[in-house]
Amino acid sequence: MRITARLLLLAIVVQVWVPVSADAELPFVIAAEPRIRVGLVTNASSVNVTTADSQLLAYAPGEPVRHLATNRVSVTARAYRPPVVDHYIFEIQNLATADEASAVAADVREATGESALVSLDAKTNRWKVWIGEPRESKEDADAFRAALAQRGFSDVTVVVEKRTVHSPDAVALSDQVRTAGKSEVRSLVRTTGSAQVTGEADAVVPGLREVIVNGSAEAARYTSLKAVSFGSFDERSTPVRLNGTAYRGRLEVFVNSRGTLSVVNEVPLEDYLLGVVPAELSLPQLEAQKAQAVAARTYAIANIDRFARQGFDVRPDVWSQVYKGVSIETPMGTRAVRETAGMVAMHGGKPIMAYYTSTCGGRTENSENVFEKAEPYLRGVECSLEGRRHFDPFMVKTSRQPPRLRDEGNVELARLMSMLSINGFALSTQQITDEWLEDVPSTGEISNWMNNLASKFSRTWPNVTAETAKPINLAGVLSSFLYEPGAPDTLLSDSDVLYHLSFDDASEIPLARRAEIAMLMRDGYFTLRPDLTLQPNRPFSRAKFLRLIRQIYEKRKWMPSLQTATARPTIDGKLVVRVGRTDRPIDIRPDVFLFRQYGSEFYGVREAALVGGEEVRYQTDASGAIFYMEIVPTSTPTVAENMSPFTNWSETVAASTVQSRLSRYVRGIGTLYDVNVKSKGYSRRATEIEIVGSNGVKTLKGGRIRSALRLREQLFVIEKLYSGDRVVSYTFTGRGWGHGVGMCQYGAFGLARMGVKYDDIIRHYYTGVDVTKVY
Repeated sequence: MRITARLLLLAIVVQVWVPVSADAELPFVIAAEPRIRVGLVTNASSVNVTTADSQLLAYAPGEPVRHLATNRVSVTARAYRPPVVDHYIFEIQNLATADEASAVAADVREATGESALVSLDAKTNRWKVWIGEPRESKEDADAFRAALAQRGFSDVTVVVEKRTVHSPDAVALSDQVRTAGKSEVRSLVRTTGSAQVTGEADAVVPGLREVIVNGSAEAARYTSLKAVSFGSFDERSTPVRLNGTAYRGRLEVFVNSRGTLSVVNEVPLEDYLLGVVPAELSLPQLEAQKAQAVAARTYAIANIDRFARQGFDVRPDVWSQVYKGVSIETPMGTRAVRETAGMVAMHGGKPIMAYYTSTCGGRTENSENVFEKAEPYLRGVECSLEGRRHFDPFMVKTSRQPPRLRDEGNVELARLMSMLSINGFALSTQQITDEWLEDVPSTGEISNWMNNLASKFSRTWPNVTAETAKPINLAGVLSSFLYEPGAPDTLLSDSDVLYHLSFDDASEIPLARRAEIAMLMRDGYFTLRPDLTLQPNRPFSRAKFLRLIRQIYEKRKWMPSLQTATARPTIDGKLVVRVGRTDRPIDIRPDVFLFRQYGSEFYGVREAALVGGEEVRYQTDASGAIFYMEIVPTSTPTVAENMSPFTNWSETVAASTVQSRLSRYVRGIGTLYDVNVKSKGYSRRATEIEIVGSNGVKTLKGGRIRSALRLREQLFVIEKLYSGDRVVSYTFTGRGWGHGVGMCQYGAFGLARMGVKYDDIIRHYYTGVDVTKVY
């Protein structure tokens, strides 16, 4: 327990001498693992302390350990009750005169050597003689009375007087309270020392309260003015429990200045971290949890004695670090703590104030813009790796040459040809280009493509020659697929044919093909060239063939079906999709056809990042590996923290509510007229807001902005809804959750997923620090 400034660091922090120059700083080293004091409870009327061990042990300053012979006690507090003791006084009574009494007193002194004082008894108006010093036990009193009788004074009366005395503990506690300044601790936290039993009222301060321990065994029922610590025989394997919650180390109970109980978990620092790391960062990446362990360890050491006035170092909540004891411990969290034991983030030769935040919104902020104190290691940084390096772990790649195109109209054809090629259509080039698309397909290509169509229509494969590429010949092949024999000539009249062949060079179409081509034009399969001609004797290019095939497939609803999913971040070049509650990786072929959307079009690419959240459409081969994939980019942030549910948020607040909230932090606003962001920090967070009211313009700065507005973060933009010229509501659209300074926890998780080690994560978020083992 620390009443003023605890001297723990003086005991455990040693400056190890090494031969250095006079100007060099000595290294910060801790001789042994420190114990941290966590204020679990600060205003309890009673608490229950239990253990799964055979019995509880109780410790108090300057006392031997108590074996309580029970594994459950309740602890309360009550007003101090000083002990009442019997004092045995020896008198010879009923003496008539003062002279007679004086003569008896002289005889006593002469015969016994004891003191003898003469006194008038006010009640009886008779004289008496007090003999010797009072005795404190009946045995001593009887022995002294017998000794007096042997000396001839058999008429001695023993008077029993009850007296209130103050114990050494009460005197020592009173001294502690008088000299402890602003300390709120009201139990004795040091040995009694030289304090003596006294009956003097002013030796004890008023209002003392004592701890009452009550258990089923006699040894577990007692009171104490001292702080009482409870533990188990094996504090790690069978921890003590406070009201059912298990904690490693010991539970110290003491009275505070409110007269209620405070309970402090005094625990070795590494054991404390076992209950912090999973509570603060439970995301399943070991390196992220290691970074959390280093940050939490550093923060704890830097904050020893922060709450010394209340008798502890740190709180178990977000005002320090969230700590939930044994129940929250996990195998990964324990491993993270053990594998970083003693590792601390240092700057300028001392532990840093290792602030951390849940979700930084893409950038962290300079400390002075939130906490009003500039620290060289708390500088704003991007929540991502530098440049393209940030996306390297998320890349999916293909060995296939992406299309090289200049004609915008060919972009979609490249995508179509790629999709068709994995569904049986021959692709005769390693790289699709404008020239390849505008060239006439080979006889082999035409044969393959027509055979694929014939199979879809359940028709006989046609005989194909180089002449088949010409519209006048292709029309017969397509007509045999699309229509029943003789259908065009039977179903179209001469006027119908003339109507559909009303373009410039229709006269070049032989009579035998006019009905077939007319029906193909009517049904949208054949199209004209830009100059309003068909050029029936000019072979179709690959582009024309592909557009024709697309028309047939779309009309018949034969376009290859693609599986659709939302991607998770890529792992080892595989597509990862969510199935139920688990992530399922899917292999991607090295020669995958890979397309990524830019704007409204899909373009063939050599590589693309899957950071998570993208819509992916894909087709697999016979082995289940992805052979064709389209990626629709995510609209969510791509920073390392993008897995956080608080990456983006929006909250609409009525103007009256905004005024009410701000008025608790800024006095004299009057009627609120407007709120504006006046200045921003490195991360674009609001560092000062302007509040316009009927009483003038006022400002609010730093971290108080978030607190006052009760928003998740102060990284936001404001949209206002007006009624006339009056603002009726404010919509805050922002990113992140927390104060935004130091390590981003979701960002640490994202970096860990990318393969970044814990010490590099620490160095990324804390500028210029070293990660050093200090014990």
